[in-house]
Amino acid sequence: MNSWITNWKKIKIKVKQTTEQILKKRERIDPSESLWLNCPSCGELNYKENLQQNDWICNKCTYYFDKPPRAIIKTFFPDGGTIIEPPTYLSDDPLNFKTDLGSYKNKLAKVRSKEKQHTSILIVKGEIEDLRVHLLVSNFKFLGGSWDTITAEYFLKSVDDAVSHGCDVFVCILKTGGVSMYHSALGLNKVMVGSIIGMQKLKENNILTIGVGQSKTTGGVLSSVLYACELVIFEKGAHDLTFAGKRISSRYLSPGEEIKSDFGTAEEKLRTGQADLVLERSELKSTICTLAKIIKKKETLAETEEKPHVSTDTIEEVLPKATEKI
Repeated sequence: MNSWITNWKKIKIKVKQTTEQILKKRERIDPSESLWLNCPSCGELNYKENLQQNDWICNKCTYYFDKPPRAIIKTFFPDGGTIIEPPTYLSDDPLNFKTDLGSYKNKLAKVRSKEKQHTSILIVKGEIEDLRVHLLVSNFKFLGGSWDTITAEYFLKSVDDAVSHGCDVFVCILKTGGVSMYHSALGLNKVMVGSIIGMQKLKENNILTIGVGQSKTTGGVLSSVLYACELVIFEKGAHDLTFAGKRISSRYLSPGEEIKSDFGTAEEKLRTGQADLVLERSELKSTICTLAKIIKKKETLAETEEKPHVSTDTIEEVLPKATEKI
């Protein structure tokens, strides 16, 4: 018996050592350092510099690559805008999360160093076409764009800033796997409750909320942030836009029922009434600004046609008219 236990311990040590060696090799070979990106859709090899000039869209099949958060910010704010700094007084690892592969604190430190940001989101503010805008952008390379207690607090801080500075529109461009598993129930409670409170506070202060979902926007952030926005937009061709994936969702179907082929896509969301618009990437900024100016009455539909008038329409009445014009 003792011999069996001894051998088992040796096997565990050997497995751990092998795993550590594999991880070290992976760290040395970093795909993000390559000058080329292979298109997941058509297989075309794209030069990163060309992709950047083409708004991170494949030259051959128009597949949307993951556009870096700072590139998105640059599109909305050519001057870079004013960054709202994240809070640094909260614990990074309140649960002291550790596994055989290492600690969460070390993992977080590495991704912060690599991505040059403190949390999975960046929030900036500035003025676009006479609109005071707060822009939240996800970074999926930062632990899958997951939200933890710090991210939720950062969001609430930006909400307070938007209210105090008379923001016109709060835009959330999301690409996230949901709530961070490393903060467990603590993170779930903070993200879900905090984001709903924040979104409600924006609405109470007459700040228009617009959510843009990109591929792989899922979980609690999808439900409590994106779907809490007054306008919900998805990028054309976006996929994996569900609270849970196909495998989990398929368990809750009726006998004989099958998941449709377009399940979780932007087109399905529009068809089933879960989105207001599906837009090309190049249309996002101009459409958001146009809708915001109309809804905030900084530019009425009449001003783009014949004669000016002061609109008294509600957002529910304005949106269909504005969408038709756009």
